[in-house]
Amino acid sequence: MSLRILAIGDLHLGRIPGRLPPSLHSDAARLGPAGAWQRAVDLAIQESVTAVILAGDVAESSEDYFEALPILQAGAERLTAAGIQLVGIAGNHDGRLLPTLSQRVPEFKLLGQGGRWQSLTLESGAEALTLWGWSFPDRHFSADPTRDFPGRSTTHPTLGLLHCHLDQVTSPYAPVATGRLRDINLDGWLLGHVHQPTPLTLPNPLGYLGSATGLHVGEAGPRGAWLLSVNDGRLSDLQHQPLAPLRWEHLDVDVSGVTDNVAVRDRFMERLERLSEALLHAPHAPRAVGLRVQLSGESDLPSAAFSLGEGDESSFPLPGAAHLTAFIESVAVEVRPTLSLTDLARRTDQPGLLARRLLVLDRAADDPERQALLGEAAAVAQQAMKTGNWRRLHNDKLHQEPDTEQIARWLRQTATTALRSMLRQQGQGPA
Repeated sequence: MSLRILAIGDLHLGRIPGRLPPSLHSDAARLGPAGAWQRAVDLAIQESVTAVILAGDVAESSEDYFEALPILQAGAERLTAAGIQLVGIAGNHDGRLLPTLSQRVPEFKLLGQGGRWQSLTLESGAEALTLWGWSFPDRHFSADPTRDFPGRSTTHPTLGLLHCHLDQVTSPYAPVATGRLRDINLDGWLLGHVHQPTPLTLPNPLGYLGSATGLHVGEAGPRGAWLLSVNDGRLSDLQHQPLAPLRWEHLDVDVSGVTDNVAVRDRFMERLERLSEALLHAPHAPRAVGLRVQLSGESDLPSAAFSLGEGDESSFPLPGAAHLTAFIESVAVEVRPTLSLTDLARRTDQPGLLARRLLVLDRAADDPERQALLGEAAAVAQQAMKTGNWRRLHNDKLHQEPDTEQIARWLRQTATTALRSMLRQQGQGPA
């Protein structure tokens, strides 16, 4: 008989997804962490796993106690009734909350309470797996938690369970070096904290499990849990299970050569049909898909022609999959005029200056002039983010500061729109 576990990264019970259209507000709970947890419990029971493992940040914060507790407890009771153990560690969001939850939910085994390493051995027939876990004693912990690791004590497969910040020595969230984890004689490490999942592989998986569901549009792609098996005294199978009820996708749609808005929408629908086909063949289809669309290519159509109805704030069924709901979170128009930017850049007027800046954005990420341009833009963006207007536009707790490439996209979009407007005013573009 094999031993199987379902490992889940950052759940953040108590949060709801941001940027949902009004038509989905009433379904926000089912699309968020609570829905992901229910789906994970369903899969664990279906697959008859030995244990479900939680890698920290199970709850969003201590303020979410009354919301997180009944959700966690309901899942724990279902797992217990099915003979499945629930094991976890506390992350930086729930270092104070999870000890209380573990007292209220006796089915939940909290490892490493108070920042002290603790082990637990799971057994299924002749197979065994030992877990070593460490929990945040408070919201911040600036030292390497592995400095006090006691060392491996068994010969059967052993995994470390840790909520930490890899290779960030100044981080206040349990900084630890990847090399340090590799030097500890374990068969692998299942990590929480970073929401982007690592492509974990056998025989020695080491990396982030990722968030259980995309909490905002920046967490695009498949999210969920990991199903791990132990057979014949070794880790034998590891598969990502995309359980997230809400999936975010970034769609790039080339609209080069389009002649009107109908053609723009046709290109978008073609791209959407490919996504729909892929999701229909996925093992766990989401309930809803949020789309951040980027229109690119070359066209002389006016900017208004590139509308996809994103302002309607409504949802619609995916093509060929009426049970899958989709909505457009935003549309970025980065469509260039058919005039060559290189030719425009030779001009000495304002369109020429703007074309030269756009060409700088197209250079490699390590180009010094591109880095300088983005550095100036980042400084302006950071200053703007301190204003009341910005905070009112981004008043949910899912908002994060933009990274360099996000700033590059904003610059490219606004500069392209401005360039098209300049050329149109000069009679060199469509009216």
